[in-house]
Amino acid sequence: MPNATSLHDYRHYPLHAGGTAYARAPAQAVWRVVSAIGGDNRYYALNGLWSMREWLDSVVGGPGRRRGRPEGRPIRAGDQIDSWQVRIADAPELLALDFGMKAPGHGVLEFRVAPMGDGARVTATAFWDPQGTAGKIYWAAMKPAHLVLFKRLTAEICRRAEQVPFDGRVGQGG
Repeated sequence: MPNATSLHDYRHYPLHAGGTAYARAPAQAVWRVVSAIGGDNRYYALNGLWSMREWLDSVVGGPGRRRGRPEGRPIRAGDQIDSWQVRIADAPELLALDFGMKAPGHGVLEFRVAPMGDGARVTATAFWDPQGTAGKIYWAAMKPAHLVLFKRLTAEICRRAEQVPFDGRVGQGG
């Protein structure tokens, strides 16, 4: 777990890819969907790609096929969500997950939720700090999938936030 002074250091990683979508739902409703990611909920979009990456990780001895997340409470820093570790859970604005699968480098998946008029914007961004040439090749191979994945992921988060009745409580999704 990173110390408090390094929580946002991943934003300086040299490689990143992401997607953004807009919801006609309040930021708190979008956060409720974002913070429920993983476990039985899976990843909302292109779960076959996620499953393929998890399977490949398990073949090389990684935790990729581990499933689970905290239930019955809001998520918090240090929690495990599948093979990810929660780095930051700042409801209803920021969720950052440390990549836990085997790879030549270190990654963080960040979700940002921001109010926008009568709705909200959600952005999902993968930040990657490659380890050597292998890490750069890995990123180059994954980037096209990331560009499609995050566009669909954020759109699906917004769709779900718009369809679920929202009672105004923050910190749901646990």
